[in-house]
Amino acid sequence: MTKEIKKRRMERKPGRRMDTISGYLLVAPNLIGFLVFTLFGIGFSLVMAFTDWNLVRGYEEANFVGLKNFKDMLTDPYLKACLINNAKLLLVLPIQLFLAAVLASLMNKAVYGKAGARAMYFLPYVTNIVAIATIWEALFHKTKGPVNALLMVLGISESALPGWLSSSQWALLAVAIVLLWKDLGYSILMYSGALQQIPQELYEAAEVDGAGVVAKFLHITIPQLAPMTFMLTILGVVSSLQMWGFVQVITNGGPGTSTYTLGLYIYRSSFITNRTGYACALAWLLTVLVLTFAIFRWRVERKFSVE
Repeated sequence: MTKEIKKRRMERKPGRRMDTISGYLLVAPNLIGFLVFTLFGIGFSLVMAFTDWNLVRGYEEANFVGLKNFKDMLTDPYLKACLINNAKLLLVLPIQLFLAAVLASLMNKAVYGKAGARAMYFLPYVTNIVAIATIWEALFHKTKGPVNALLMVLGISESALPGWLSSSQWALLAVAIVLLWKDLGYSILMYSGALQQIPQELYEAAEVDGAGVVAKFLHITIPQLAPMTFMLTILGVVSSLQMWGFVQVITNGGPGTSTYTLGLYIYRSSFITNRTGYACALAWLLTVLVLTFAIFRWRVERKFSVE
């Protein structure tokens, strides 16, 4: 009996070996792409973060400078402005997620035309970023923009109108408003899917206990959406820190450094001022910030997660 089992195993080995080889061949293109374009890039940027690499001169002329790039960050006024602006922009995220949860809950009910409403909310998220920036730049025009025209109708004097994109005091708020409008639809779509997974028995039991609409939303919907909120929070933080294309088109970081972001500063350091080694160091600072926030948020999620 033992000899027969061994014989069968020996007969199966060539077939299993071919299955294994076939499996590796199927994943080989993606694996090679990951190794060349991702893993190699990560390692290369880490090495170059300790050099004075200039993109114009080429990496052959790069000189090892140790921790100089990281030390320069401590006294870099542009980096300080970027981090402050990014921190302010992150305040938009909880507002966006709360509004998305409310709107998704409303559209989850038997509302006429809710499919069209979801598509309308999602449309800004997939619209070309240059087109969005151009339209909002016109809307926020200080003297001819519809936004200030509406404020004048509401009774605000012309001298008290916000300068929006042309003012260092209002530019970042204008960018935050556009980002809130742009990303709201994606959060609504994700929350709409998560709402379908909440057991209706929870709402029925709450109604028996006399809970109202607000109580059910705060004590059932919000806790049950916690896993999706965790994911959207991480994606929102990463997107906010990496953002540069939209800001470059609509304000180019100005006026002054009022709308400078870390992503834009990394881009400008690498391709405008040719401080590519410093840009690599900034990219690793971005990585550390994202990982730190993700770990912190994950621990909070584990502590307060719904069992």
